[in-house]
Amino acid sequence: MNRRSAVFAGRAALLPALLLCLAAGRSSAQNFDAASAGTAAGQFLKVASGARGAALGEAYSALADDAFALDWNPAGLINIKKNSLVMMHAPYLAGTYADYFAYAESAGEVGAWGVSFKYMNFGKISQTDSSGFELGSFTPYDSAINVGFACYITGFNKDPEERLVLGATGKFVRSKVLSEDNTVSADVGLNLPYMFDNAFRVSLTAQNVMGTLRYDKEEAPLPLILRLGTATKLADYFTLTADIIAARDNLPFLAVGTEWKLAVYPDMDVFLRGGANTRAIGDLGGTRNIALGAGLRYTDYTIDYAYSPFGDLGTVHRISAGIVF
Repeated sequence: MNRRSAVFAGRAALLPALLLCLAAGRSSAQNFDAASAGTAAGQFLKVASGARGAALGEAYSALADDAFALDWNPAGLINIKKNSLVMMHAPYLAGTYADYFAYAESAGEVGAWGVSFKYMNFGKISQTDSSGFELGSFTPYDSAINVGFACYITGFNKDPEERLVLGATGKFVRSKVLSEDNTVSADVGLNLPYMFDNAFRVSLTAQNVMGTLRYDKEEAPLPLILRLGTATKLADYFTLTADIIAARDNLPFLAVGTEWKLAVYPDMDVFLRGGANTRAIGDLGGTRNIALGAGLRYTDYTIDYAYSPFGDLGTVHRISAGIVF
């Protein structure tokens, strides 16, 4: 690498740090406590995409390695070696449902890029006047389109595992109740080089770093989310993940997950997953804050399932599928 390229790489390495500092600075005015609940718009952006990440208790930002990385940590796109196509459908709480679709591909030594679509439908709601007479119905929904990339920004003379990885997405967010509003936002992710013989990785992610939505006369920011994630490969068949997650409108919480890989045949693997987190741990009764799941890989195809109980609110079942080609 010549001197000009080295200078460019050094300056580029400062970009993720500056963006993360900007996100932290914007978050400093937020309380990060339970009293802040309800102060952010676009809550669907917090809904986990992909059964694998959900089954790990949402501790997935450092492990993301397919097109779902666009919704967790865009730096994870760098792990895509070919083309990745993923999709998810999840009947959610109280008659709502969430869908996700993403495509990403490797760009060789340049890095990787991808595009995704996230959609949440809140079901049909009756509209009434002040006297209680029904005027019809409406169907609120939220959606987001993401376009992202990931690239190496340091250590071009080193192995890929020893390089710093930058990922970023631009997103267009649309929300409709009776009226509608749009905004733009961005995510930025940073994967540090692997450590301890490529068995341990740390990631930093800032999501929804800007943008506001207006409902009637009220305006609210999108839910800024900061993540510090780790992935530890304890053995070829066992991985441990952990994320510390801080959203602008609630208390920070810890998430942990485990994944066991069982090699059934050379072309087939079975995965067993479990996770837990401390988000709003005292807000609901019943079974909550845990997750269970399983997955199957056959050649280039994967299918995953996650079970996520939400106490008195009900249970969410996610099914996602993917193909590498």
